[in-house]
Amino acid sequence: MISRVLLLLVLLGPLGRWCGAQVFEPGYLVLSRGDTLRGEVENAFWTDPPKTVRFRPAATAAVASYRAAQLRAVQLTSGRLLRRELLPIDYSAVKHASQLGYGLIIRQQPDSVLADVLVEGPATLLSVVWGQVQHFFVRREQRPWLEMTERRYLDNNVPNVRIRDGNNYQGQLGLYFGDCTPALTAARQAKFVAPDIIGVVQAYNERCSATRQPGRRIEVEAPKASRVKLQVGPLLGMRYTSMLVRATDPAGVEPRTLDGQQLDGRLHPQPGLYFDLLDGGRRLAVHTALYAYQVGRKVDIAAPDGSAQWRGTLDWRATATVWQVGLRGLLPVGTHYTLLAGAGAEISQYWARGATLRYGSGATTSRPAAGGVSVRTEQPFQLGFASTKMPYVEVGIRRERLTVLLTGRIYGKEYYHDPLVVATLHNQSQGGRVYSLGYDYTARTISAALVVSYQLNRDTDQRK
Repeated sequence: MISRVLLLLVLLGPLGRWCGAQVFEPGYLVLSRGDTLRGEVENAFWTDPPKTVRFRPAATAAVASYRAAQLRAVQLTSGRLLRRELLPIDYSAVKHASQLGYGLIIRQQPDSVLADVLVEGPATLLSVVWGQVQHFFVRREQRPWLEMTERRYLDNNVPNVRIRDGNNYQGQLGLYFGDCTPALTAARQAKFVAPDIIGVVQAYNERCSATRQPGRRIEVEAPKASRVKLQVGPLLGMRYTSMLVRATDPAGVEPRTLDGQQLDGRLHPQPGLYFDLLDGGRRLAVHTALYAYQVGRKVDIAAPDGSAQWRGTLDWRATATVWQVGLRGLLPVGTHYTLLAGAGAEISQYWARGATLRYGSGATTSRPAAGGVSVRTEQPFQLGFASTKMPYVEVGIRRERLTVLLTGRIYGKEYYHDPLVVATLHNQSQGGRVYSLGYDYTARTISAALVVSYQLNRDTDQRK
């Protein structure tokens, strides 16, 4: 079970890099038609260029979403500036070994992209990350955009196939700023990181441009929101568990006394604690919870022979403690609400308070049955919550600190043989002794809960 939990987190964890944020800060949008909207912009800590940007005129106003195609620029007070530009971008550039192809192939195509502005001046520098591949774009007076990008490829023109680095950014900068010695000097020493490329561009702006002034560098302050955020609080719910027993054999000598028995079918309180670790995007969370609840009840069973003496009881009661581990997806809706959906695994421990099937008062260990056979009157009943590969699932809605959700899980099918009731009679091949066989049953546990949780710790996303 623990290995399944770890595998789930490993497979889905990288989705956190995709998630946008739910942190609003002052800023403005410039629409494609030229209008400027001032208010609060959702800072999604974007890595790839955003496809949509959420905006509200004030903290209490409704949230509107704008497609990237509707925007000319996005500015945040934390410093980040995104501007739409028509750029010659090579989306085919890759760097991960599993994606590499043979030969150095460049496929630039013009595309309108919301790019990060790093330097604005006679020589302007933009940054775009696409599929974890870094692209820089430089443009100086009277020159087109120059793209520099990470790229690797496979070289099979040698005895053994080798991975080559196809990013010749220093050579590109040397040609582009060939008439500016300070920029050339900076380019020869530059690594392919933003501070070094900024240094090359600023060397040109200060020493070789017409203005001889450094360009405006766009400084982005560290986000006040935590890159991850922990939410902790109590939870209280009402859990309904169904454990319905069904016979798989046809009716026989004695009736199928367990067929159709519902061993719980009631609501039980469920107290607990939850812990959510939210990704910096605030739309994906690693969720864990600890909770406990009662399950089962004592059920009266009809006597196999119809008498009052051999009426039975099925005592199926336990206290369950559950450790829940999974992932939650969060989707903001409007100003105050967030939709929630998740799935994951559970590790459960059950302490039985009753797990016995008995016919009669318990004063005797056997009873006379049809056909002259004698059968036992008591045996353990240890069913419920069978192992399953099905995860628990949950959906809910959150408003500020309060969350209401519905969660449930379907467990595996179980099989039970009841030898205490006679289904068929058989003669042994030798001696003519008669013996009996009991009934076979199946059961499946279904459990669902309506849960309310409350966040106790402070909201670290609130800007001061």
